[in-house]
Amino acid sequence: MNKKEQTINTYNENAKALADMYDNQGARIADIEATFSLVKKDNPKVLEIGCGNGRDAEEICKRTNAYLGIDISEKLVELAREKVSSATFEVMDVENFQFPKELDVIFASASLVHIQKNQLREVLQKALSSLNDGGVFLLSMKYCDTYKENTKEDEFGTRTYYLYSQEDIKELATGFTILKNELQYLRGQMWLEVLLQK
Repeated sequence: MNKKEQTINTYNENAKALADMYDNQGARIADIEATFSLVKKDNPKVLEIGCGNGRDAEEICKRTNAYLGIDISEKLVELAREKVSSATFEVMDVENFQFPKELDVIFASASLVHIQKNQLREVLQKALSSLNDGGVFLLSMKYCDTYKENTKEDEFGTRTYYLYSQEDIKELATGFTILKNELQYLRGQMWLEVLLQK
């Protein structure tokens, strides 16, 4: 089993426990509101990459009904469908995903942390192509001052992460205007909070 399969297995085998943890952390309401405030239209078209158990989808869908959530974990998608039955969720690997056209907002909260630099570059370029002018992409990535791979074993299982620097984001986000590329310390980890606009 390769590192990617191992990571997916961890999410599937421990979906309920992980969902409980996500729910305890709470939805990212302030970030969701701030991101929507940049898009001056009613019912914007939204994609969430790594929707997990639907924790943020619940809040996002209060602001639009044009929502699609994708996640690579079948079990987490099942939980998301139970939590937000009005929303559309698909089991999908973002690396093979055909992005919908004319998106206004893309969210990727701690989900693209599992893909390598070349794949992240491709995802960002596909996102750029799919967004409307003025569309925004909010993502959070694990931070390190130099790009690196980190395989972590914890109570949930084994997962492989890729850590990025602020310079990496500048290099990879070609074509976007970078509105935010800031460090934030959260739950024992330094994160990159990134907001991009087409």
